[in-house]
Amino acid sequence: MKDEIPTFTDLKRDVIDRGLCALCGGCTSFCRENKLHAIDIREGIPAYIDESNCLKCGICYMICPVTHELEDRLEELYGTGTGTVLEVYSARSTDEAVRGVCCDGGVATSLLHYLLDIHYIDGALVVKKMKGGRSMPIIATSYQELLMCAGSSLATVPNLDEIKYYSTYETLLPELREIAYGGLESVAITGTPCQTKTIRKMQSVNILPSGAIKFVIGLFCYENFSFDAISLRTFEELIGGRLSDIEKVNIKETMLITFKDGSTKSIPLEKLEGVARHACVKCTIPYANIYADISLGGLGSEEGYTTVVIRTENGKRLFEEALEEGYIELHPQWCEKKKEEVMQKIEEWTEKKGKR
Repeated sequence: MKDEIPTFTDLKRDVIDRGLCALCGGCTSFCRENKLHAIDIREGIPAYIDESNCLKCGICYMICPVTHELEDRLEELYGTGTGTVLEVYSARSTDEAVRGVCCDGGVATSLLHYLLDIHYIDGALVVKKMKGGRSMPIIATSYQELLMCAGSSLATVPNLDEIKYYSTYETLLPELREIAYGGLESVAITGTPCQTKTIRKMQSVNILPSGAIKFVIGLFCYENFSFDAISLRTFEELIGGRLSDIEKVNIKETMLITFKDGSTKSIPLEKLEGVARHACVKCTIPYANIYADISLGGLGSEEGYTTVVIRTENGKRLFEEALEEGYIELHPQWCEKKKEEVMQKIEEWTEKKGKR
């Protein structure tokens, strides 16, 4: 019947089985946080673990970033396309330690550092690089933990016989359980468009545990990448080197790779679609992360600087405070003309992703 509430069975049919699941973890986070334990991540994707516990409430379907539920509400709050834009800057961290490990200008790390210092948040949900090239989401509650999470890399795979599959994408939202069980009342999150869209869906209807998220930093995102043995060989042929030799990766208009020997390689993103996650290639969520308080990326900024798009009044206030307190600084030649050029590039990449 048309009036029936869509359930996880429908989510599985419409999203998961079609290879469109963003792996944001929103559906399993809600189910776990409310102690229903009907669904969880199994073999890398959401699945029923005990269907008899399912309340058939439809919330998992509603908050999925791929479904069209709540779209009108989100459009009303955050717009479409390039979204709400209050201000645009090119900036960087003033902290040399942060700039030494970050990808662009380290604005995300220093902004989170400021939010911790003024006790606006108790922690930040970020991704930490681990030994052996692995990475994992953590709640960072100190400057040192933020520093360990700064920067981005495709990571290293020590042995494909040990690791059959590797992805640059991290499922973040299940880690929100740390809020409830760790006594944290206010957190910030740094996420991709699909992750921030899920959070805003949850917040728009007051779903646990999204109320504890007080600040959202969104990352520009065209695609993330997944490697099995075959796609890894394809990727290494494209870059002319081994994955384990990569020191640093930066995504601007191309993928900029810095190897451990100091050499660099620039790869057009179009050439990487063969190793992109299937869900990313099919993704229609706006490139510039319109659901964030502040959106960040390398597009349009010079090397060593971050493009910053201020989207909410809260984001504007806290960015200006961090700027005034000396945690970050603007590009010395930033002007209205450069702002217009950056916005034009953002619009071009938003359209480009939409057409794909």
